[in-house]
Amino acid sequence: MPDVLRTPPPIATPLITNVVGSRVIVYETITSTNDRALRLGGEGTVIVAETQTAGRGRHGRTWHSAPGMGLYFSVVFERPIEGLAFAAPLAVRDAVGPMVDVAVKWPNDVLIHGRKFCGVLVEARQGRTAVGIGINVHHRAEDFPETLRDRATSIEAASGIHCDRGELLRDVLTRLDERVMVIRSGGIERVFSEWAEACGVVGRRVRGVRCEGIVRAIDPDGALVIDTVAGPQRVLLGEVVELEGT
Repeated sequence: MPDVLRTPPPIATPLITNVVGSRVIVYETITSTNDRALRLGGEGTVIVAETQTAGRGRHGRTWHSAPGMGLYFSVVFERPIEGLAFAAPLAVRDAVGPMVDVAVKWPNDVLIHGRKFCGVLVEARQGRTAVGIGINVHHRAEDFPETLRDRATSIEAASGIHCDRGELLRDVLTRLDERVMVIRSGGIERVFSEWAEACGVVGRRVRGVRCEGIVRAIDPDGALVIDTVAGPQRVLLGEVVELEGT
C-alpha cells in the first residue's frame, strides 16, 4: 500500500521548540516513520503516521501500529547526535507522568505498571539520525494481538484518563527538544545520568541471554556492566529480566 498523506497535523496548539518540529508531516498510512524520516531529512523534521504497515522496534521486531490508537512518529537530524536513546524515553516519561506513574526500562522502553506502552528506536543512515517513538494511547486489551496482551498496555487502559494525541505529541516533542538542546550544549552526561538513574537497574540482579548477575553500573554507551561468577560482563544489546528478591 502506498504512503498516504494527511492534513492538517494533529498538534492541538502551536509547537514552540528550537529544533524538533521544524516541520511536521502527517500520513494516514506509511510503511515506517523512521524510513521516511531518514529518506526525507530536514533538521528536526517530524514524520507522524496514523498507522504503519512495516513499523519496527529493536532487533527488527514488528511494532504493532493499530490505526488511530497510538502515536507513531520519528524525528530526524541531519548529522549524528549522541544520546537520543537516552533523551527520548525521558521525554515520554515526563509527558505522560502527570497522568499515571511511568517507569523507564533499560535500554529504551517505557512502562506503566510493569507493562510496555512505549518503545524507542534510534537509527542512522547516510549521516542522518532518526529517533522513532511508538506510544500506545487509546488501546484496550482486545486491540493488541493475543501474544502481547499480557505484556502491553496503553495510557488510557492503565490510567482511565482520556488522552488527546495531539496534546501528547506536542508535549513529547517539546520535552525531546529541551534535551536535544542540552546535549548540543555539551550536557550529554547530564542526560545520560538522568536516564541511567531512571532505569533503576543498578544494584539489581538480572538475567540475560548469556549471563546472570548484579548490575554494577551502566557505562557511557548505555551498556550494562554485570558482575557474574565468571567476572564482569558488558551487555549492550538484548533483553534482560530483573530477578525477584533483589
